[in-house]
Amino acid sequence: MMSEFQSYQRFPNVEVAQPLLQLLRQHGILYETILDQPRIDPSFAFNPTSSYFVVKVRPADVEAVRALEMAADEELTATAAPDHYLFSFTDAELLDVLLKADEWSSFDVALARRILRQRGQEVSPLLLERLRQQRLHELAQPEPSQKAWVLFGYAVALLGGLVAIFIGWHLRTHSKPLPDGRKVPAFSPRDRAHGLRILILGVVCFVGSVALRLMQGE
Repeated sequence: MMSEFQSYQRFPNVEVAQPLLQLLRQHGILYETILDQPRIDPSFAFNPTSSYFVVKVRPADVEAVRALEMAADEELTATAAPDHYLFSFTDAELLDVLLKADEWSSFDVALARRILRQRGQEVSPLLLERLRQQRLHELAQPEPSQKAWVLFGYAVALLGGLVAIFIGWHLRTHSKPLPDGRKVPAFSPRDRAHGLRILILGVVCFVGSVALRLMQGE
């Protein structure tokens, strides 16, 4: 059975998520939390920054939670310290905060909106939605060509190495999460096609090498 909750927002750690969790508890909104840690980093190396604390809510509550967050942040930004670093940002830098809202706290995003409005810049819901869609499109783009790993995968596959099976499986199946909860393939269709070939070739060569050793041992 599919979970009745969907990803709402991800954070670098549980401490940063506390304001949202407190808001959800205060208004009696049900939620779930998980630690989203990819099976392996896209660069095939351990990277602790690829782990996220994810807050999930029911789909029917998403808009209500956004409205509550916006109202709470607008109230806080009204009394923001005049020396807050965002006041030194240019209009272009503040728009970049709105574009990359997933990299900033909801407070910073709300304050960026307020500062832009104070400077006479229009920050309409239409603009915010356009920026959100643009950001999702950017994040959904596949990783750069994995040519080096593809060549290495074919090479070790021909040698009958188990590593080739792992590389092929990873290139074929690895995905990355988007801020709206969706997951998209991490690599380009070309690299994923190579991954499938490497996976099949690796299995065939590995089985062949094991069979050859067994025959030689008889």
